[in-house]
Amino acid sequence: MSSHMFWTAPRIALAATMLAILAGCAAMPVTSMVRLARTDFSTVDPAQLRVAVKLPQGISPRRDRVRLVFTATIDGVPQKQEFVLADLADPGELSRLRADVPPGFTIHGFRLAPADVPRLSAFRADLLARKKAGAHGSMSLSVAADACRVGALSGTVLLTTYLRTEQGSDFYPLLHDVDLLKAIPGKSGAELLPPCG
Repeated sequence: MSSHMFWTAPRIALAATMLAILAGCAAMPVTSMVRLARTDFSTVDPAQLRVAVKLPQGISPRRDRVRLVFTATIDGVPQKQEFVLADLADPGELSRLRADVPPGFTIHGFRLAPADVPRLSAFRADLLARKKAGAHGSMSLSVAADACRVGALSGTVLLTTYLRTEQGSDFYPLLHDVDLLKAIPGKSGAELLPPCG
């Protein structure tokens, strides 16, 4: 899926990836596409951005390897800012999601590290200032993560990712039940998901 925020309509657009895989639009529920299209990037508080990942038990995102990546293309010149996400300080923020997690799966939650909130705010302010000055361009936002496994792989490895942009609001799915073992043809499960440790 390729999605962008155009300067003429400053809205956030997010394509979620796992293991740096860009998944197709078919994996994103239509209701989530609508919700993303209505999200105004200029008003989102970076400190309230939350990402959640649902994976089978025994598969875990690797610590310090979950990243929020902003790529802005301004007058044809790409600029990228990457932020390593931190674990949630309050796991209770995932309480509403846990009710929807079936047996055999685990939910993991992430946020911007506090030290990165000003950096993201400054990056956004710079983009908005350029837009006001007449620059043209687009911006995409992706969530990327490296994962690992405990034990042997069996069957499918289904990934669902979620986003929350406001405190007190619900998480909503970005990608739903994407099989990681089929996401990159020619790669074995052992290559995609190495042992943890």
